[in-house]
Amino acid sequence: MNRRHFLKTLGVGLLSLPPFQLARSLDWEQETPAAAAIHEYLLSVFGGLRMALDFRCINARYDEEFRIQINAFELYPVASCFKAWLILYYLRHTPPENRDTSDSSPLYQVAVNSNNTDTGVVLAEVAERVPGPGNAIEKFNNFLLETVGLANGLHTWNWPNTPTVGLSDARFAPSDQRRVNLSGASYEIDNVFTAADLARGYDFLLRGEYFTSSLDLKAALQTTRALLSIRAPSYRSPIERAYSQSYVGKDGILPASDTPAGRVVNDAGIILLNERYYLIAFMSAGESESTALYVLGEVIKQMQAYATNG
Repeated sequence: MNRRHFLKTLGVGLLSLPPFQLARSLDWEQETPAAAAIHEYLLSVFGGLRMALDFRCINARYDEEFRIQINAFELYPVASCFKAWLILYYLRHTPPENRDTSDSSPLYQVAVNSNNTDTGVVLAEVAERVPGPGNAIEKFNNFLLETVGLANGLHTWNWPNTPTVGLSDARFAPSDQRRVNLSGASYEIDNVFTAADLARGYDFLLRGEYFTSSLDLKAALQTTRALLSIRAPSYRSPIERAYSQSYVGKDGILPASDTPAGRVVNDAGIILLNERYYLIAFMSAGESESTALYVLGEVIKQMQAYATNG
């Protein structure tokens, strides 16, 4: 896979990343029969459900073998999934001697326990070290867009008693163009991303290390993945409930009372199985948790079948 194709895949500009080494081959250009069969089956599973998926396979040479997208560019409430890149943001903008990843640190609490108050603390703390104009929300979004290569960012993080209360980024305010559209209904909701965003982000966390020549970025990516692999003491994410081995990721759950679109069940991450990496980015709104778990289970079954026979 070459550098130009990798950057195009992620949607990242040439100036936004450190120098990359050239690799040997290109990502897939045409869906294989095996991937097409998985795609067709998952389309039938998702049907008219209010769900989105971006499902990718990366082989041991870091080439992408397939990419299956269902409603992947539709906006959904992101909930806590964005916190995966807050970890990398902290590590990229905090000198090594000042980093605290201990289990009592705000960063650890964000990564492992998804603490919402500490999320605001980390956003505000890192913003003080990032040069240039903009508030804590805007600076984090700049990192998501310019470094990670996402298309969306946070509008606000107004969790009570956090230093980011009252801050916002007008670029991502709810609008006619930034609404959640589900089953013919339209909802105005803060903090919406796409499944394609989440998959691009995990592609960066996985393959960015392979291409960069920056030792600091390599170390930051490794530490980010290590923190995202730590299991919470008494909680399993939706993907972990379907497949608990080798999961590196971050979920996002919101009760029905928190959004006009209903209950949100999201999960995204990386699974290593039989020398291939599988990136799963799943988003849903207004569907029951049992339905979301069933659909994720079907994605996992297809992953396992491909790992065995693909």
